[in-house]
Amino acid sequence: MGLKVVVIGANGRVGRILCAQLKANDKFDTPLAIVRTSEQVQYFENQVGVYASLTNIEDSNIDEIADVLEGYDAVVWTAGAGGKGIERIFTVDLDGAMKVIEACEAADVKRFVMVSAINAEHREFWWHTALRNYYIAKRTSDFVLRHSSLDYTILQPGSLLSGEGTGKLCPEDRVQETRSNHYQIEREDVASVIVECLANPAKTVKKTISLANGDQPISEFIHTL
Repeated sequence: MGLKVVVIGANGRVGRILCAQLKANDKFDTPLAIVRTSEQVQYFENQVGVYASLTNIEDSNIDEIADVLEGYDAVVWTAGAGGKGIERIFTVDLDGAMKVIEACEAADVKRFVMVSAINAEHREFWWHTALRNYYIAKRTSDFVLRHSSLDYTILQPGSLLSGEGTGKLCPEDRVQETRSNHYQIEREDVASVIVECLANPAKTVKKTISLANGDQPISEFIHTL
C-alpha cells in the first residue's frame, strides 16, 4: 500500500500535474483531489483516474474538512486565490490554509506539504510590491504551519512557468543569486519536488525550501538538504 495523499487545490496548474504524477508513481496510492465544482470531480475521476471530493475549503468548517481527510497519510496545499482580489486571498491563502492545518491535526494526518512563495518570510522583499496582501497571507499561513504539530515541508517557489519541466533546481545556497531571473521555476518541476518531498520525509520534514530552476537534478537537490 502506497502513501495516501490529498491534494488541496488540485484543479490548479500545479495541482493537476501533481495528481497525474502521484497516480503514475507506485510509491503512492491513488490520490484524492479536492475540487470546487462537479465538472472538476468528473474531470479527475474520468480523465485523470484519481479520487475526487467536492469540498469548498472556503465554505467548509474544520470538522467537515477533517472528515474528508480522515484515513489519509499526507496533505499537499497547492490552492490559491489566483489573483481574484483581497477577499479571496484572505479566505483561501490565509484562512483556508489555516483551516486545513487545523483539520489535519483533528484528523491525525501528520504530513503536510505547503506550496508557498519565494521569500515569504522576508518583508523587505515584498512589502512595497503589488503582491503585498498575497504575501501577508502566505507568510502568516507558513507561520501557523511551522507552529503546528504537523510534520511540515514549506516549499517557496519563485515565478511559476508553464513550459516543460527541466528536472533541475538551483542549489539552496545559491537561490538568492537567481534574483535577476525572478527565481523562475516550471510548474512541472514544483510538482516533481512535492513528490520527492513526500517520498523523502527524513530529508524534508520541518524544513522551508526555496525553489528556482538551476543545474542540480531534483533527486540530488533533495538529498543535499
